[in-house]
Amino acid sequence: MTAAKSVNGVRIRLTSERWVHITEEHCEMAGHFFEVLEALEEPEVVVYKEDESMAALNLEQIMDLAPQLLRLPSGRMWASFDAEADVLYVNFKKPSHADDSELTEQDILIRYEKGEIVGVTILRASRWLGQ
Repeated sequence: MTAAKSVNGVRIRLTSERWVHITEEHCEMAGHFFEVLEALEEPEVVVYKEDESMAALNLEQIMDLAPQLLRLPSGRMWASFDAEADVLYVNFKKPSHADDSELTEQDILIRYEKGEIVGVTILRASRWLGQ
């Protein structure tokens, strides 16, 4: 196991198991172990909130999501939000190759691969923040 120290002094452990996971999911990272450690310690960009504190996870919100996440049929989920496009992408399978899709009245695109739901794309995602 190797560790790096973040810009705010937090120790980040990178175990062999995690490195294997990273390189299996992102093969282009293989051979860049030391560059990853360097990027953790000396990032080119650090995201700050309006109050200038480093962005942090709200663990209560994540824990509120836990029951729903545990009920997912696939047991896995990947999500990313494109703020400029206001689109939330949620994937249940990687890699996925959707061969069909359905757009709901709520502007949610359900993506299918061989009849199985492999992901959803939520258009105008920020409108759901107030609910």
